[in-house]
Amino acid sequence: MTANWGLFLCNCRRTLSLDPERLVLPIAPSVLSSASDPETDIHEFAKRANREELDRVLISCCADRGIFEAALNGSGRRPPKLHFINLRESCFLPHADPEKAHAKATRLLRAAMEIAEAEEAPALNPLTAGARILIAADGPQGTELAEHLRDVAQPFVDRGRVVEIKGRLGDFHVTIEDGEAPDVTRRELKADQVVIFSANETPSVKSRTGCHLLLNPNSADLARLAERIRELIGEFLKPVHVSYNADTCAGGTANQEACGICITACPYDAISRDPENHLRMQVDHMACEGCGACISACPTSSLRFTEPSPRELYQRMAALLTPLPGQNGGEAWTILFHCGEQGRKVLDEAGRRPLPYPASVLPVEVPCLRYVSEANILAAFSLGAAGVALLGCESCPHGERELLYQKLDFCRLTLEAFGLGPERLRLITAESGTEAEAITTLTGFADTLEATPVQWDGRPMRQWENREVITQAIRTFIEQTGREPGRRSFDAPYPFAFADVKESGCTMCRSCVNVCPTHAFKLDEKT
Repeated sequence: MTANWGLFLCNCRRTLSLDPERLVLPIAPSVLSSASDPETDIHEFAKRANREELDRVLISCCADRGIFEAALNGSGRRPPKLHFINLRESCFLPHADPEKAHAKATRLLRAAMEIAEAEEAPALNPLTAGARILIAADGPQGTELAEHLRDVAQPFVDRGRVVEIKGRLGDFHVTIEDGEAPDVTRRELKADQVVIFSANETPSVKSRTGCHLLLNPNSADLARLAERIRELIGEFLKPVHVSYNADTCAGGTANQEACGICITACPYDAISRDPENHLRMQVDHMACEGCGACISACPTSSLRFTEPSPRELYQRMAALLTPLPGQNGGEAWTILFHCGEQGRKVLDEAGRRPLPYPASVLPVEVPCLRYVSEANILAAFSLGAAGVALLGCESCPHGERELLYQKLDFCRLTLEAFGLGPERLRLITAESGTEAEAITTLTGFADTLEATPVQWDGRPMRQWENREVITQAIRTFIEQTGREPGRRSFDAPYPFAFADVKESGCTMCRSCVNVCPTHAFKLDEKT
């Protein structure tokens, strides 16, 4: 690492066992402060940070972030970049053993510092959302919500049935049905935001930014929703979640449309074939919700997520799993991919209450579980994880997870083939109110894991494309387990695999050579 770092670690007025001397950090920070009273101690820290001309400061404290921003940004020089981590609720409240809590804290701090230096600023697009709010409701809730919004918006209530929603925040196109069969009529309405109330069952359309779905809301729900709608009116800078490399896309060539798996994987119609070149894709960055499903689906890694990028994700896992000085391995670490919705809520609840769970669980947040690919999972095992768990929503707001289930099956097949055991991979889902049950399930999974025979060799990952990562993982499994499983059958269709050419049927037409976008086929004129 090249930045000049400072660390501000708070022990919550001496209620935590946090001891900076027990942390093994990748570099010695220029300024390290162990604070008990953050509102007072931050000012002395800021003076030292100014003298040392810090580039970055990592803060572990549950106090309001504003006090740190005010103290560290008012020095007159270029202020350091601030990064935050909650060791109190991620380590020292749910993990009673101080030694294990410090070992986990060391890994989390190391990962946070390394990723902070590697992260790239996302590209941003301007987005404007007006104040026209469609409220689809057949009851008094619609009128009540409209009254909440009349001072800042232009709400209008419609009692028709919503059958389809297209578009995104600031540009929704809503198809409404009226009447009963056979006398059903359809009409289309435009709105900047859409609200749909249902008294009995969740509407069939998908929720997304600016499209709000509520089941039998009460007055408190309506007040909270009104505040959310207000926050989404105006001008914004929307991050570009996905980058696209047309040069490696398997969309087709030689005037033959191919692949297109990303189109069906996207639940928001944000990906389509480019109207000017049907052999390539185009991404509607305004409609993209950043779930990451297309990233996991793409067989050639032509679609990449920007935050976290593949590089950041793999660097985080390596930082979490690298053995600490003096350790000889043998620990059964679990990489926990968790979504930013219900998965994060489960871990937050475990830290607040607290709900104990093993300190061997190392969290890696992803936008949605649909983001997680077989490459991510197998890479975790090749880096020395004893187990991998995925923690997310019982009912994913981004839609079905069929592709994820297929990828989990592939990973279990691979683990079984190398004698590692398919039981080392687990999907855990939760809904509001079942956080404790999810933690119990996670604890049972992590506690039963034995140390893995695969240990990371310390070589950094140089490539982050899905196929290359899987190839490297399998190479590691062969080297460290001594097994070469040979061919294994997999029933589900797979976007990349070994192609078997039947020579007796080949007419030497070169179609496969011309069409294949990755040049996997070549014609040998001599033979």
